[in-house]
Amino acid sequence: MKITFLGTGAAEGIPKFGCECEHCRIAREKDGKNVRQRTALLVEAAGHRILIDTPPEISIQLNKSNVFNLSAVFLTHEHFDHIGGLVEFEYWRYPIHIFAGIELLPKLRLTPRMQKNALLSPFLSNSSVYFGGLQIIPFRVMHHVPCYGFAFVEGEKWAIYLSDSSFQLSSFHFHLIRQADIAIFNTPTFDERDNHMSVRDVIKLVRDGSVKRAVLTHINHRNYIHEVLEKKVAPYGIVVAYDGMEIELG
Repeated sequence: MKITFLGTGAAEGIPKFGCECEHCRIAREKDGKNVRQRTALLVEAAGHRILIDTPPEISIQLNKSNVFNLSAVFLTHEHFDHIGGLVEFEYWRYPIHIFAGIELLPKLRLTPRMQKNALLSPFLSNSSVYFGGLQIIPFRVMHHVPCYGFAFVEGEKWAIYLSDSSFQLSSFHFHLIRQADIAIFNTPTFDERDNHMSVRDVIKLVRDGSVKRAVLTHINHRNYIHEVLEKKVAPYGIVVAYDGMEIELG
């Protein structure tokens, strides 16, 4: 299983346009890992490619990663930074299969051309979708709109993506996190905040032994710059993702 972090920025991306904060200034001047397009994941396993979310930059991200075919797109929730680029698939060469929670599908606004090219399929929480040897399990997380995380299972390997989850976790969430070889968390800020996990929340999970391997993504410009954030979480073995980073589970 291979996971590519196509984009790792939160809702505004970094640099945020119109913002003159230090983080955004550094991103503009130095480029590199501090430049973050909005968050999307590509999961490759069992001969399939699964795209998680379609931020406004999705066509740029797929072009940069030389992705020319997808088995399916899975959407986490309705916020613009997660679905704002969906209409880019109006010009996809093939019919595109789009999976989303039953609450989200009626809210998608597709062009007439894309309506002819898109196969919309609802999923239910804790159900399973199979692509050959890859099992995908959507599960609800706590957010201020209906939102889903995903478990990706290939053989004995498990990866968990918690999307925009808050730190309100159930016993089921803890079971999934402990089962996972890698757990990916959306952490816009370092300190606690409503509706999203923070970096401090993930540190707590690592300290109590709930997580084998933690990765942070969906970073906000109010968080630390990449180099500083890496140093702060390095003692806990936490990885800070950057745009284009790849992780392989053997």
